[in-house]
Amino acid sequence: MLPRCRFASFALLLLFGLLPSCKHVVGAMAGQFISEEVIADAKAPTSWYSYLPERAPGFCLRTERALIWREPGMKLGYWRGLHPNPPHRVLMEARGDTFILHRHYVWDGMSVGETTPRDLCATLRHDALYHALKEGAQFPREEADRAFLRDMRREGVGGAALDYALIRCFGSLYLKRSGEPTMLVQPTSPRTRPAPLEPRTPRERRARNPLPVGIRG
Repeated sequence: MLPRCRFASFALLLLFGLLPSCKHVVGAMAGQFISEEVIADAKAPTSWYSYLPERAPGFCLRTERALIWREPGMKLGYWRGLHPNPPHRVLMEARGDTFILHRHYVWDGMSVGETTPRDLCATLRHDALYHALKEGAQFPREEADRAFLRDMRREGVGGAALDYALIRCFGSLYLKRSGEPTMLVQPTSPRTRPAPLEPRTPRERRARNPLPVGIRG
């Protein structure tokens, strides 16, 4: 996720964009970490995500159920993101104003600073949409950035407008892909049926806590 920036973080954001291969080094130097509250919540049997400390400080958060965002007015186009290796499991898909993120998608929260429970929804969706853009999905980058701003404001995160402004200025630098593809983007159409969601697990059947506002599971 592009970092939560305050005035002192401006240079770090620029460095992060210019050196995408050093993402986690920069994050570690800047004090990237997951809050104790996020870690504690992940241990609950009803949590919609899990914490993978063995992957820290990299992609150490993972969704444990399929998540769906539907927002009238969003223009994401029609496409699927597939795992690059056989059997090419569907990771995510866009259907106009609907974004579907399938189970077991991993992300790293805030790239600079602390990731708190209020950051989870915004960082997850923004990471996933930028991942798709980086691998060739065709939709305006601004759609991802505006979704981030809406999610942050919905959670009452202070400084969301400044974060949004900096992401708009420097976010495109992150989209310069290097190395092997990490997802295959497959165009679809309104007539394409959505990929089936994985069967509900015992963990999901036990879940009673609501998903964050803006997410439907």
